[in-house]
Amino acid sequence: MRGCLDGLDGFVISPGIDPESPLPLAARELGVPVIGEIELAFCNTDIPVLAITGSNGKTTTTEWLGYTLRKAGLNISVAGNTGYPFCRAIIENPDADFICLEVSSYQLQTIESFRPLAAAILNITPDHLQRHGTIDGYINAKARIFMNQHDNDLLILNRDDRGSIPLAGRTSGLEWYFGIGESLEAGAFSEGNSIYYSDSESSRFVIDAGDISLSGLHNLSNALAVVCLAGKAGLSVEQMVRGLESFPGVPHRIEMVRKYHGISFVNDSKSTNPDSLNVALKSIPEPIVLIAGGLAKETDYGQLRDLIADRVKVLILIGDASDMLERCWSGTAPVFTEGTLDNALKRALDQSVNGDIVLLSPACASFDQYGSFEERGEHFRTLVEDLV
Repeated sequence: MRGCLDGLDGFVISPGIDPESPLPLAARELGVPVIGEIELAFCNTDIPVLAITGSNGKTTTTEWLGYTLRKAGLNISVAGNTGYPFCRAIIENPDADFICLEVSSYQLQTIESFRPLAAAILNITPDHLQRHGTIDGYINAKARIFMNQHDNDLLILNRDDRGSIPLAGRTSGLEWYFGIGESLEAGAFSEGNSIYYSDSESSRFVIDAGDISLSGLHNLSNALAVVCLAGKAGLSVEQMVRGLESFPGVPHRIEMVRKYHGISFVNDSKSTNPDSLNVALKSIPEPIVLIAGGLAKETDYGQLRDLIADRVKVLILIGDASDMLERCWSGTAPVFTEGTLDNALKRALDQSVNGDIVLLSPACASFDQYGSFEERGEHFRTLVEDLV
């Protein structure tokens, strides 16, 4: 193993490779620096970075921020964990005004000098514990996003998120918050039906909460994070409004595919943990025929029992996690185990009536049957679009 490392100036590993696995460990023992693609790109650009992480909502928020900044006339690249590499972004758009960068806990494990101008941590719930070991290990991985910040750099935290409490007061830079229901001295908040942006000078009305383009409390929270980051990028409240009110959303996240015989089909393949499923179920008032399952995360799926009992009329399970999920959710709704998505959709059609929602929200990773959640979502979309 050591022979293949001889003569290397550096070793760049994929986020899927644990930095504590044998090859990276051997490289470090030989004095070969081990970094990830985020660090490599950052060391080769002067474009200011607006970085976003969190257990849920980070893709939507990153794309929404990029969309809002573009609507204000800025040259923007959206990159990172969204699927468009940071390195490619700086090569293909070297004159960007900002990089809106989604970063995962895996990517943050391999940074050294990475220093975003502003960093938002949307929420912290147990995830990827098979890699990080404990919730404290996961929190500390997320905290690396602000470990190099200077006095005028900005950390943005979710006041409403219990999991983010351990991060408060740890940055060397400025600290802002976003939250729903009460005013804040610095950050963004909603009171009543209004969104406000607040800095050291004043609080200013931005937009009615009902006028943002995406529905649900989770998207109101995401919009508040966008307001904070857009403010740090120099946008006026007037410039923020166009993006907040017209952003179309992202594929595979509570995405309406089509209606068929009065039944709505919603693609939430990006739901890869119980908290994402929690958000999806709370955002849909209609009767739900739920398709869930895949490769389970090391977390408590039983926490969703009451919500499933309240919102789900039929539960259809697929993938490796089917038996475990049936045990966790037994008694909440009629259960069908169908194995594959093709069979699950046939069962969903059989169990649905006019006015129902067929929701693919797996709450599990896709890697038992698919290469990515995108591939899983595209398969679902194709199956639905082919219904005749």
